[in-house]
Amino acid sequence: MRPAGIVQAALALILAATAIGSTAFARPAGPEPARKAYVLSEIAPHDRDAYRDYLQNVLPIIERHGGRIAVSPFVPAKAVEGRALEGNLAIIEFPSPEARDAFWNAPGYRPWKTLRQANATSRIIHIN
Repeated sequence: MRPAGIVQAALALILAATAIGSTAFARPAGPEPARKAYVLSEIAPHDRDAYRDYLQNVLPIIERHGGRIAVSPFVPAKAVEGRALEGNLAIIEFPSPEARDAFWNAPGYRPWKTLRQANATSRIIHIN
């Protein structure tokens, strides 16, 4: 069977199991788990001192919004497929999309975001 055929067969199996009420792909019974949210950042600083100031001042703002650093920008990472990383990779976990958005739009974060944007090349991705 060709790869496309395998994918189609898998989708057909999932749809069939769902249609006949199989619980193999169902969520467990009970309350809906809290939906966490993440910020994935890749930051390549042009000015290391400005980046250090950014990190020192942004970490307390992240924590005030319930965030935690799940993957540190100080742990070396390497791309094993695709293009190479262009900067420091970090993943920040928040208890909810609302908490993440409150951090992102916080008045106290704005000047530090501006500092980062002026002194680094960044790619920031919000994940729900």
